[in-house]
Amino acid sequence: MLARFLGPLAAALLLGLLLLDLPPGHGDAGEWAGERRTLPATAYPFPRCTRQKAGVCPKLAIDQNCTEECFSDGDCANYLKCCRTGCSALCVLPDEKPGSCPRLDTGILPLGICQDQCQVDSDCPDQRKCCRNGCGNVSCVTPNF
Repeated sequence: MLARFLGPLAAALLLGLLLLDLPPGHGDAGEWAGERRTLPATAYPFPRCTRQKAGVCPKLAIDQNCTEECFSDGDCANYLKCCRTGCSALCVLPDEKPGSCPRLDTGILPLGICQDQCQVDSDCPDQRKCCRNGCGNVSCVTPNF
């Protein structure tokens, strides 16, 4: 009986805690209208969805303001990516050549160079794209069309 009751109670308490930790003005444009906002770490107490969006982060000038607009690509609108530059994380339009990165076969150990060969698509020759290589790094590969 207690286990059945604890589920909804725990959910209600958790929701209340989350609502208390939201930054001021959350949900309205009043306080942050026209400003770049900074999200406190308490705004997202649970792991965020880290699904990567297409493209790669462009080379950005280092932002000295330490602004954190995002924690992962899922925090950014539409096609924007969450890119780190210095102490900042900004939603920016990614550099991208046509085509998509080949799907990684996670069942096979990656062969090849396990180091970064590129940072953005423009670092790669011809039509090759800068894609994850399965080693936790990126390399220039022939894209799928």
